Amino acid sequence: MNGRSKFMGKDWPGNVDGEKGSAFLRNIRRSFLRGLAIIIPVFITVWVLWFIYQFVDGVASPFYRYIGLNIPGIGFITAIILILVIGIFSRNLVVKFSFHIIERVFLNLPFAKSVYSGARELINAFSPDKEGQTFRKVCMIEYPRKGIYSIGFITNELDFRETDTVSRRLSNVYIPLPPNPTTGILTLVPTEEVISLSISVEQGLKLVLSAGIVAPIELSKDK
Repeated sequence: MNGRSKFMGKDWPGNVDGEKGSAFLRNIRRSFLRGLAIIIPVFITVWVLWFIYQFVDGVASPFYRYIGLNIPGIGFITAIILILVIGIFSRNLVVKFSFHIIERVFLNLPFAKSVYSGARELINAFSPDKEGQTFRKVCMIEYPRKGIYSIGFITNELDFRETDTVSRRLSNVYIPLPPNPTTGILTLVPTEEVISLSISVEQGLKLVLSAGIVAPIELSKDK
């Protein structure tokens, strides 16, 4: 019996080989998942950049092909220069007036209004011009109930007059819904109940749109 127990126990070579095989497969699986974790973000980034390049390049490339000048990348370079020139002259009164007319046309078209407004609000959120930012500050509010917090963005403030003599200061807090930040929930929260966070708007958007995957090490109240 002792010999049989020893043969069927841990010292049995078959069990040792099986454990080694399982450990080997686990290592292969972990290595494969680590490889995916490295490759997928790189692949997505390259794909998005390539898509943007083709889109931008395709704006001016047909003109150059029409005149017989077929140089790879020339459309992309032309578009970048055009964007830079528009940015430089954007404060010119004539340019501002022209784009104001174009904007009014878009805002008066039913479908174009929704697309243009959403795109403009999203771009303004990343605007380096602090005065032009749609999202002023990242914050945290108790929503949808007490004890549960949601990440939001302060867009504005207003006074709510309850009576002729009593008014309250409210903060407009926008809670975007991933994956499209142009759709979300607007909440009006008493300013004293809003917890401002010491992270940038860009970091806040990454946190929300990644469903919490891309998150800072900690959240702290803005001083």
